[in-house]
Amino acid sequence: MQIPECIKIIKTENKGNTIISSREIKKEEIIFKFVGKLLPQKEANKKALQIDEDLFLESTELFDDNLNHSCNPNCYIDFKNLNLIAKRDIKKGEELSFDYHTSEYDLIEQGCSFECHCGSKNCIGKIKGFRFLNEEKKKEVLEFASPYIKKKYQEELNS
Repeated sequence: MQIPECIKIIKTENKGNTIISSREIKKEEIIFKFVGKLLPQKEANKKALQIDEDLFLESTELFDDNLNHSCNPNCYIDFKNLNLIAKRDIKKGEELSFDYHTSEYDLIEQGCSFECHCGSKNCIGKIKGFRFLNEEKKKEVLEFASPYIKKKYQEELNS
């Protein structure tokens, strides 16, 4: 899988490698498609993308592994087609990010929670997964959440 022409990878001081745009990207533009094997959690690495309760898209160890979380992301994942899509117009040189809460239900259980370094004014600090968000934040991210996250949220409401 080649790096799409609209992005490049750079090294940052506090986040490690990250993806930035190499040109302007328009709102709703498809940036790239995620690829990889679908595996149960026990067989997937920690960089895998949660698709369902025990189904993860295994990390390819390619450029997409450098896509960071942000509490104020400029991209989202279309889980039907596994595409990364621009949530708004993105300027050349801007870091690309998505909200990990839209795909990960419980990062503590997975042993993958972490301190956020997004720097946005609405940064929530520790990223633990959708399960641990307050009700207001859950409703905010739900529009872009995976079908699995939406199902888990409905279960929470019904319990």
